[in-house]
Amino acid sequence: MNIMMKVKVFSMMLILSGMSCGSYAGQEPTPQEVKAITQKVADWQIATFDERAKYRAISSDNKAKAEKTGKPTPEQHELEWHNGALYAGMDHWRKVADNPDKYTDFLKTIGERHGWIPHKRPYHADDHAVGQMYLSLYQDFNDPAMIGPIKERFDWILANRKTGSLEWTGSGGKPKTTDCSNRWGWCDALFMAPPVWARLAKITGENKYLEFMDEEYHASYDLLWSKKDKLFFRDTRYFTQFEKNGNNIYWARGNGWVFGGLGLMIPDLPEDWEGRSFYIDLLKDMAESAKNCQREDGTWSAGLLGGVEAYPLKETSGTSFLTFGLAWGVNNGVLDRATYEPVIFKAWNALIELVNEEGMLTYVQPVGSSPEDSYPDKTEVYGLGAFLAAGTEVYKLVGGK
Repeated sequence: MNIMMKVKVFSMMLILSGMSCGSYAGQEPTPQEVKAITQKVADWQIATFDERAKYRAISSDNKAKAEKTGKPTPEQHELEWHNGALYAGMDHWRKVADNPDKYTDFLKTIGERHGWIPHKRPYHADDHAVGQMYLSLYQDFNDPAMIGPIKERFDWILANRKTGSLEWTGSGGKPKTTDCSNRWGWCDALFMAPPVWARLAKITGENKYLEFMDEEYHASYDLLWSKKDKLFFRDTRYFTQFEKNGNNIYWARGNGWVFGGLGLMIPDLPEDWEGRSFYIDLLKDMAESAKNCQREDGTWSAGLLGGVEAYPLKETSGTSFLTFGLAWGVNNGVLDRATYEPVIFKAWNALIELVNEEGMLTYVQPVGSSPEDSYPDKTEVYGLGAFLAAGTEVYKLVGGK
């Protein structure tokens, strides 16, 4: 074989190799592969939980706070929303894990250490997120201590209900003049609080919690949902902000919060409840939008309609939440398997490439309220929580038991 022929053969081998790598993006993983990588991430998070601050990147939202306190990465209380999202994902994972007691004990330790109370702000949805884990453990152990403080908090909210505007105010250090934080005036809130209200209704059989959840959810939906793009604005500030390409700004993690929250909440909605179809239809609409704006690399841009040009870096928190919601939808017969499996596998294979050798999920956008950069050597607990939830559902999708 002459030199030119050898070059042509080698070039063809490279092309075929590249084609093989490209097709791998949509290949179906085995249950063993999915479980192994998900366990690796879960175990890394537990092992590093007490030193989690060193793995965090600072966000634009926290720069001023960091300068004021002198701390480059502000501490996150164990009951804050960041960790509440981790616990929700860990709770999802423990139900399929080979050693469920390890993950259950981790969650129980958190609850016991804090007396099973929600975080300090009585109305704020972020401070209710930890209740997802509390109520799930209550369903397993039937310990009244696990449910008492959440029920007491929610009963108080019902007796002292806020009814003000959801319009977002208070940016730049200015005081909030509406009930945007006392109600669900930002789309992230639809992950944090509604699943807790729905689960409490299911456990207690008291419809008042379901009615409140439904009324407040619809108020947020009516304000923040785009009928044109079938996605959520993060809050009312984004009604007049646009991507460089002229599209509306729809934050990937913000929509991931909503989408993932549906996957966590719908199982607790009564099968015969007339309001259930709204949430099923919402998940279907968001799934279609997600499918249509998935990137060629399998992830979703931090700003869903901004494209790779505006967001060249991959981002894993929004991608993980969207993957979880899609896989949950297929597993539960809400979404068509043939339509969405390729989307899910493409996303999952992109995600696992961004788990480092130690088991840390990289390229998680820092705390914020809008699309921003992510970093190859940093992570956040909520991103890992989303990954654990996604891994659990992908494991079921490919035949895991």
